[in-house]
Amino acid sequence: MKDVILANAEQLATLITEKQNETYKELKDSTIDFLSMRIELVEMYGACMGLSEGQREELLKEWGEKSGTYTASHGDVSLDMMLREVPHYRTILGDLIFEEAEKLKLTTREFYEVISLFDRCINDVVFYFSVPFVQHEQKKLEISRQLVTELSVPVVLITNQIAVLPLIGSINEERAKVLHERALSEAARLQISYMYVDLSGVQTIDTYVAQQLFHLLDSLALLGIEGKVSGISPIIAQTLVQLGLDFGRFESFSSLKQALAELKPN
Repeated sequence: MKDVILANAEQLATLITEKQNETYKELKDSTIDFLSMRIELVEMYGACMGLSEGQREELLKEWGEKSGTYTASHGDVSLDMMLREVPHYRTILGDLIFEEAEKLKLTTREFYEVISLFDRCINDVVFYFSVPFVQHEQKKLEISRQLVTELSVPVVLITNQIAVLPLIGSINEERAKVLHERALSEAARLQISYMYVDLSGVQTIDTYVAQQLFHLLDSLALLGIEGKVSGISPIIAQTLVQLGLDFGRFESFSSLKQALAELKPN
């Protein structure tokens, strides 16, 4: 069984490539040499027929991780496209195995053992090939998430001495960390004297968020920057009182418009 698969590897891989290209014509224009990759995979399936379980797993894992990582790094193919060619391997190689089993007059038991081994090999390849794709997508998602988080903490320069940090939506622990780091780094870079933290877009505030604002305003003070708070709505003011938190030592305003109108920097 091993020898017949190895002897027909290129022909089998070509048939699989033709089938796959019928479904995904864009694969023809890919920079990846899929034919060579498929020939290698078919040869590996053949080689697995003569290996121990441990040897098979090691071989399949190495190929899957290497090929999955390489393919995932090319943005012109998706995991869905790759997995849809798995049935072609089962059908095309399965037919060859069946024909060879008839020639060798294998018993039902012997044929079952061969086809079960082949099926396990395919399942292992699917698993090890998919893992790098999932990891690659997770990395892309994490980068996008970090970018969105950073963009949600914009420091807007109003004059050479005044900047506004408008906050919108909820603030969790991760966003609070980015808020603190980005606000301080931008304040130092811009060399401003005043920063307004505007809460107009924040619907609710809790103890954690209030404490993070305190920390930010204290840190700005250490940089010689006067931090002020604007956009204190009646609901937020009432919540702060109920929480026992006092923004009294920081100048605050009901709106950003009011704050900018009253500020008269030296």
